[in-house]
Amino acid sequence: MRILLTGAQGFVGARIREHMPVIAAPSLRNASLDQVKRLMDEIRPDAIIHTAAISDIPACEKDPEGSYQANVLLPVYLAKAAGSSKLVMFSSDQVYAGCEEEGPYQEDIVCPPNRYAKQKLEMEQRVLDMAPDAVMLRATWMYDMPIYGVKNRGNFIVNMLKAAAEHAPLSFSDTQYRGVTYAREVARCTELSLSLPGGAYNFGSENHLSMYETACFLRDELHLNLPLERGENRHNLWMNCTKLKENGIHFPSTVEGLRMCIQDYQLG
Repeated sequence: MRILLTGAQGFVGARIREHMPVIAAPSLRNASLDQVKRLMDEIRPDAIIHTAAISDIPACEKDPEGSYQANVLLPVYLAKAAGSSKLVMFSSDQVYAGCEEEGPYQEDIVCPPNRYAKQKLEMEQRVLDMAPDAVMLRATWMYDMPIYGVKNRGNFIVNMLKAAAEHAPLSFSDTQYRGVTYAREVARCTELSLSLPGGAYNFGSENHLSMYETACFLRDELHLNLPLERGENRHNLWMNCTKLKENGIHFPSTVEGLRMCIQDYQLG
């Protein structure tokens, strides 16, 4: 099976590339529809996993045209050029960030409050209109230790280790609930997602601890000398992954995933 992967140098793309055989797409930033069509004609993939995006929320606000090109137009171009290729595209739990309900949220209730979330939801809708069998993965906040040669970004476990090394207190909300997911489990489940029926799926670890409780758990598991403070109330980004599980894909819980990461890297 020939699988084309966009964003292969990105945080999640690099883990997918390590996990499974893929063809890494060249950078498609600012690519035209014709350029995308030429790439599809050259590679003729059986499936496309699209991870490339501008996911930084402030960056999207500062550059609406650039982020729209990356987050909406490029996926639309891929859908137009895909032919019979199976499409798997990464979306975001941010589509729930404006919901008034406390959660956990199922896929049919969304309220995107910022430009990034609105672009992701528009992308989902436009691609599914063209390709109803496409799969939209609404991913949670992901974490992993750095990979050599790949640009790393701040994430839950790295932020905690860095703060402990610098003796800098961290603050987490004790009222916010959200899944936090081991990126290597994301890579494993992305491969499985190629067989999903079309539609949007909450994609990641479920978590019944608040972010403050989650941070306390990780601190205690790693025996970190790290003061944790209860921060301001924040909106839940808490997803119900029943639809994904009914289709045979199961993530470990956030606590289980953190334990897996600790064991994989021998951090404990």
